[in-house]
Amino acid sequence: MKMDPDLDAMRNVRIVSSVVSAIAALALNWQATAQTAPPSPGTPRTSTAMPAPQVAEAADRLLKQMGAYVGSADQFTFRAAITFDHVLPSGQKVQFAANENVALQRPDRLYVEWTGDLGDRQFWYDGKKVTIYDSDTIFYGTDTAPPAIDGMLDKLVNHLNFTPPLVDFLYSDPYKSLRGAIQYGFSTGETQINGRSCQGFAFVEKHIDWQMWIDTGPQLVPCKLVITYKNNQSFPQFSAVFSDWNFAPRIAPSLFTPDMPAGMQAISFATVSANARSR
Repeated sequence: MKMDPDLDAMRNVRIVSSVVSAIAALALNWQATAQTAPPSPGTPRTSTAMPAPQVAEAADRLLKQMGAYVGSADQFTFRAAITFDHVLPSGQKVQFAANENVALQRPDRLYVEWTGDLGDRQFWYDGKKVTIYDSDTIFYGTDTAPPAIDGMLDKLVNHLNFTPPLVDFLYSDPYKSLRGAIQYGFSTGETQINGRSCQGFAFVEKHIDWQMWIDTGPQLVPCKLVITYKNNQSFPQFSAVFSDWNFAPRIAPSLFTPDMPAGMQAISFATVSANARSR
């Protein structure tokens, strides 16, 4: 999963990894006998070798079904209500909130809009270039991009040091993105989220613990995501509650064309994304 601890460097969901900086702060009925819980912290080990991943079959199955459902869609839109912690030098956690709107058309169109306590940002991808705009500045960043969404996202994360919020759900194979670093996974039961029946699961990775709730149908989409970052002693969290999934949206082509006030100055993409992460 690709994520960032306090939305300026949180990184693995890769959920998931999800869940992320300031634009970067802009990714199953299941019985207890089918669950595989992680051992208690004090359990002695007879070997120093890393144990094989242990994920309950039901958890893995629904995660895979969700990934196939979202990843195979030609287009979709969704909203997410997000909260995230910033950790002060004193160790105190301060929580902020934001809303994210996403519009995606495969193979080569993506728009992300982020509005929140720490500012508003927009991101565009048109198959040739990526553009990021921070409304608190007079600048926008741009760079060339590969001709398909997966390659573009890889460049953002690996070369431009920018992880879009909830990036794991934007790949054509969300399951692969979310599943890679999981060590343990088990069911936490069913609950209601925004009027939807959602199955909950908990997953353990080296640097993060995360929970995800998945709609049981007919749309197998994420309902909610919570990530806890273990590489900070204050254990900051990121959460996203998803809504308004639409797999047959009417998206105006102009949405994927950068639209900024007159007089904005173009600079490197990396400079703008770094400024966003610093807040």
